[in-house]
Amino acid sequence: MISMSPACNPIFLAAEPLALNLLSIYKPFLVFLTVLPYAWVISSVIESDARFRRLHPERWGMVGLGGFLLGLAVVAAIPWFWLGWPLMIGTYLAVPYAYWKFRDARVAAEDRFDLFSKKLEKFRATRRTKKAFQEVTASFGDSKGKYRTPPAKDAPNFETHLNVERMLVPSLPANSSRVELGPVGAGYLTVQTVDTVKTRRETLAPELAIGIIDYLKIAAGLDIKERRKRQTAIMSMKIGDSDLKFALTTWGASAGQSIRLELDKEKQLSIAFDKLGVLPIQTQTLVDALEGATGGVVLVLAPPGHGLTALAYALLSRHNPYTTDIKTIERQVDRRIEGVTQTAWVAGESVADYATTLQTIVRRGPDVMLVSDITDAGTGSVLTHGNSQNTLFYVLIPTDSVLIALATYLKAVGDPKAAVKGLRAVVAGRLVRKLCQDCRQPFQASADQAKRLGATAGKALQLHRASGKVQIKNEIADCMSCMGVGFAGSSGAYEILRTDDRAKEILIAGDISAAYQQMRRAFRSPLAQECALLKVRTGETSLEEIARVFAPKTAAPSTVAPAASPAPSAVEKPSR
Repeated sequence: MISMSPACNPIFLAAEPLALNLLSIYKPFLVFLTVLPYAWVISSVIESDARFRRLHPERWGMVGLGGFLLGLAVVAAIPWFWLGWPLMIGTYLAVPYAYWKFRDARVAAEDRFDLFSKKLEKFRATRRTKKAFQEVTASFGDSKGKYRTPPAKDAPNFETHLNVERMLVPSLPANSSRVELGPVGAGYLTVQTVDTVKTRRETLAPELAIGIIDYLKIAAGLDIKERRKRQTAIMSMKIGDSDLKFALTTWGASAGQSIRLELDKEKQLSIAFDKLGVLPIQTQTLVDALEGATGGVVLVLAPPGHGLTALAYALLSRHNPYTTDIKTIERQVDRRIEGVTQTAWVAGESVADYATTLQTIVRRGPDVMLVSDITDAGTGSVLTHGNSQNTLFYVLIPTDSVLIALATYLKAVGDPKAAVKGLRAVVAGRLVRKLCQDCRQPFQASADQAKRLGATAGKALQLHRASGKVQIKNEIADCMSCMGVGFAGSSGAYEILRTDDRAKEILIAGDISAAYQQMRRAFRSPLAQECALLKVRTGETSLEEIARVFAPKTAAPSTVAPAASPAPSAVEKPSR
């Protein structure tokens, strides 16, 4: 009987590749190290993400299992381990790569996988910046960049300097636009504003707060002895290699002094009209209202703290200052605009009253004029006087209601016929906070939410909500981009209305509410709420933010007597 050698045995030949690959001690270990991360990626990352995104998790589970078995088959079947093992790795990489491409083709750009860990690096960079802010010593100076040397540790004002830093420095990584310090009760309260939302911070003892105010006034070059009169200045703050600018305002009352610092106010007020968030249909409505017309009045309104001045400056930017004579009268000039003649009228300082100063400017025949306030007696009649017929007025009214704005304007003019004759448009706006793009949380809209947002019935709609949290490796931490708030920046939601002959007739008759509805119907003008909901659909903001901003506050007037002035309403002074 002839026996076959092992080398010729068919059974041995069949088992030879697997046996050869398992002869070494480290080769099974390398296979195990390859299988382990692949199994984790499939079972944890891909499975949970596919289930969350509704991207056929069961199907991708089967694909993952198939890839797992195929990889084992490849490394077992190929006799040469150093060929089979790389092919196994390639097989295991192919499945996540296929899911990556499949997923990214079906989600928004900002939700795609971040292959190069940009978010992690941004997190680390922001954390380093925050740490630097906690350790740095700042220098303060005037608008010309003339800095005062920080006091030595044994100097009498060293502790005051540290208190100034403690008040200002934390607001910087928080993206604060304003920090205020003013008397309240037995102390002085620090209030910080981030994206239109005010947050109470620490309450300071009076002597400590007064020391901070005086220190900043000296650094900005203001009169420290003047404790009642309003004073303004631009001051500088140097942190490391960074130079920051603050708009500083101080004023006093019987309760004590107050101070307001606005960070980088020039940038806040330098927004182009097409960057405000106005819809194309609304821009066209405004263009149509002003096209071919000489003179007239455009009412511009927004609630206090919602960018009224920025909106006004953006409207002025639509006019060429080199071919158009543009002038302004403002309670406070917050930003100098190239080519525009700006007049600051300050109560108690100006020689003439507000209405007289306005009339003097109008007699010079400007083509376009910004009027920051019409609540002073005699101001409204200047806008409708015969000498004003060739001037286009942008009139600012700090309110969140078109009805209140119209009532305020009619009351200021006093004569309804004269008031509505040149009324061309109303531009109303308010700001909504934008969701932080680094930590916003997606979710599927309910049927009711989808219906409110105008989505197709039965079609899934993905929305986003604020989170403020991010996962860094295996840890859940506050998002460093928004400091855990969940929002970063703001965008405008606007309502732009044109007047027609019918709306003017209704206004003269005294029915402001009916006139408002006529303007909306005649030109199909979308509401500010509708514009805001569009931002919800695109993931720019959240339903909760819309509810906060548009929550009803006070009832607005609906009618006025035809021949009399509109019913008086509480109108706040312009707030920047």
